[in-house]
Amino acid sequence: MPISVSILALAFLGTGVLFFALLYTPLTRPDTPGSAAFAITMVGCAMWAVSLSVGLLFDSETITALSWSGRLVAPTVLTAGWFLLAVRIAKGRQPPRWIVGILVGYISIELILLTTNSIHQVAFNPSVVAGALGLTPDWNTWFWIQASINYFFMGSATLILATEAVRTHGLRRRQCALLATAAVPTAVVNISTITGIIDVAHDLSPFGLAGSALILFVAIYRAEFLDIVPIARETALEELPHAVVTLGRDGRVVDYNAVAREYFTVEQGIGVPAREFFAALPEEAITAIETEEVNHFQTGFEDDDGGRRFDCTASALGPPEENAGRVIVFSEITERIRREQRLLEQGETLAEFANIVSHDIQGPMMELRSTARTAVRTDDTSHVEQVLEAADRMDNLVDDMVELAQSGRQIDDPTPVSLQSVANRAWQSIWTPNATLAIETNQRIAADPDRLQQLLENCFRNAIEHGSSDSVADADVSQLTAGRQVAPDTATGESVTVTVTVRALPTGFAIDDDGQGIPPEEQVRVFARGYTSTADGTGLGLAIVEQIAAAHGWQIRAETSPSGGARIALTDVIVLEE
Repeated sequence: MPISVSILALAFLGTGVLFFALLYTPLTRPDTPGSAAFAITMVGCAMWAVSLSVGLLFDSETITALSWSGRLVAPTVLTAGWFLLAVRIAKGRQPPRWIVGILVGYISIELILLTTNSIHQVAFNPSVVAGALGLTPDWNTWFWIQASINYFFMGSATLILATEAVRTHGLRRRQCALLATAAVPTAVVNISTITGIIDVAHDLSPFGLAGSALILFVAIYRAEFLDIVPIARETALEELPHAVVTLGRDGRVVDYNAVAREYFTVEQGIGVPAREFFAALPEEAITAIETEEVNHFQTGFEDDDGGRRFDCTASALGPPEENAGRVIVFSEITERIRREQRLLEQGETLAEFANIVSHDIQGPMMELRSTARTAVRTDDTSHVEQVLEAADRMDNLVDDMVELAQSGRQIDDPTPVSLQSVANRAWQSIWTPNATLAIETNQRIAADPDRLQQLLENCFRNAIEHGSSDSVADADVSQLTAGRQVAPDTATGESVTVTVTVRALPTGFAIDDDGQGIPPEEQVRVFARGYTSTADGTGLGLAIVEQIAAAHGWQIRAETSPSGGARIALTDVIVLEE
């Protein structure tokens, strides 16, 4: 059998060998998602080039007919594999059986026509393909039908891959984009050949396949299509509730999932240095990521929601000596830390309750017992008043303890409330001797109305009890006139009236009084549980106020009012109307 060696035949053969070489990766990783479809595609490409090469090398009608048969079935096999691969990538799972059935049926029809072609010559005319120049194309009716079907599937596959490239990001986007463009060189050369744009006697499509082979090589070995991020794992990665960031050996970001995109908002994430990508993190965390000396650490950053905290784990890609890169997983623990903080505060509150029960209640209880025994022993009823006073102190202490326990509950559904209306209700619900109320705001704020009233009541009581020269407990009810009590000043003998003012602040509101004020050195301590400046105070009033403010998410501080008295300022309040 004569052999006719030509540069064209050898070029076709070399292209076929290249495609067979690309089979190595999918064949050595058969369990990797997409490997089977990729291998089918490579077989089709290799068949196309080798069939044309054999037809040119061997001058025989039989060989020529077999070669052209291989040339016709090769694009069909290639198309089937390419379409299955695109569907596998886009869906993240095996293609539906009906799609596989259609493609297998299409290939089977092609093989039946080629096997029986000597009888009907529908697929090609043997005398045409065995031309004077060796293997010669026969562009007959079946060829155009086959080409149209193949281009439909190839175009659909390319569209699927291009859509996936636009929809996704990172390494997956690069993979899909490369695979989508891989079909372009083959399509350009093939269309130019079969339509006569390039006037040649032979099918030059394998040279287009060579360009496709180079793109596929990059997709496999540079974009790591079948290695680092298999298709199935990519889907799972996107569904993880944790942020996952992959760094290359040069310390640059090569991939990250949707959660990481939410936490670390950078315009160009892929390819940027780790320091730029993690710019929101503290310096020590960035250093830990860069130096690769720490594999587990906790970090966080501040944002509009009050900050986030993460438990971070860094793992090497492959053996440490290869230094192939690292995968860093950020598990958000913000809520866990908040729960732990609430539990810690509740534990502190319980400890304080125990201290109050064992000390503060014990005093009035001992006084009550002692006074009652004296009254019984002496039969003197004047001691009954002291018993009642001790009982009242215990009652006030218990009420404050209940308020303190309830005030720290988180407020999840605040409603619009009028600060003026709630302040008026709070004022009317307490005893207001030697005091007047002024409201200088029409604000509507987002708050729990009952808890807001409780906060204002405690602030009003504090202003009245500490702002006047006499405490509420010492006031004489008979001195009340028109809702206002005028108490004599113990130093001057003149009456002292405290004015309590509720006024707006830029981001909240304040409760001011014109009383004695709070010394600057004491302004930080007044919210501590148990802090009091009166002998019969429980020290829980402003502690309750602080807890209610914290439950709303407000900031609270003690200051000096414009008139020199005390101010309780609440900020970070959601003001709906001024």
